[in-house]
Amino acid sequence: MYYRVVVILLLYFLTTGCSRLPPAPEGLPKLYPCKIKVTFGGETIEGVRVSLISTDPNYKWKSGGSTNKKGVAEIQTSFAYPGVPKGRFTIAFDKIEDCLGNTLEEMTPISLIPLKYRPDKSTEVVEIKEGKNEFTFTLDGGQERLPVPRGLKVESK
Repeated sequence: MYYRVVVILLLYFLTTGCSRLPPAPEGLPKLYPCKIKVTFGGETIEGVRVSLISTDPNYKWKSGGSTNKKGVAEIQTSFAYPGVPKGRFTIAFDKIEDCLGNTLEEMTPISLIPLKYRPDKSTEVVEIKEGKNEFTFTLDGGQERLPVPRGLKVESK
């Protein structure tokens, strides 16, 4: 008897709420599928955060994703809804490696993607249109230390 109850509950959870998205937030525009492939140094790279920043100052939705082993990010809006609304977006790329050390300078994280691809500096732009949207970005450059926050003193040896 106990076994049957467990099986029924398991089947219920597998076929209902576990795979459903929460209700769409009020005002969420129509979303269109978007995949962004990222290569760096001629190879695909996993774990790159890809952010789409609208060029419309009144736009309120956040869209982004992370690359998988094949270097592809399937973009979502509001961290849950597959796709992106139509519009023009600046694309930012980010992959940070934390560092250990004895000084603030040694502990400053390293950006594995050059800082020129960060949200405040990126010049990469895409236009999301109706239908499927697939883009490939070939990034270049080398690793860089993130800037030390202002007001903090960096110890030197």
